[in-house]
Amino acid sequence: MLFLQTESVSDVCMTGTFHSYGWIALAVTVVGLLGAIYSLAAGFRWLRETAEEKERRSKRYAAKSWLLGLWVLVPPAWLYVESVFLFRHFGKAECFGQFRYAQELVSRGWIVLVAVLGFLYFGREIANRD
Repeated sequence: MLFLQTESVSDVCMTGTFHSYGWIALAVTVVGLLGAIYSLAAGFRWLRETAEEKERRSKRYAAKSWLLGLWVLVPPAWLYVESVFLFRHFGKAECFGQFRYAQELVSRGWIVLVAVLGFLYFGREIANRD
């Protein structure tokens, strides 16, 4: 498996990126990063809750479930839409390998984020320390 690309992205693949659908990808990336930062910050905040805040935890449980559910469903849906619809319409055939490599990296980061969020949100329940 190739861990590091030995060559840079070709000029053919980089030209016209933001003139086609690139602004959509950039907007989704920025929203995704902001959402990830918010979700991680909320997870660390919920992890520090004390026993006296126990009655609020039932409300937190629903929020945790919704946030984790969104992170489980939305990123793979975006990767699918990007691969099936956006790349087929706007992408360049000679850049498909680099596109797939980028999607593979993103999907690995997504899996790590979901695992970390699952541990942060429901680690106490799993360990029976609640």
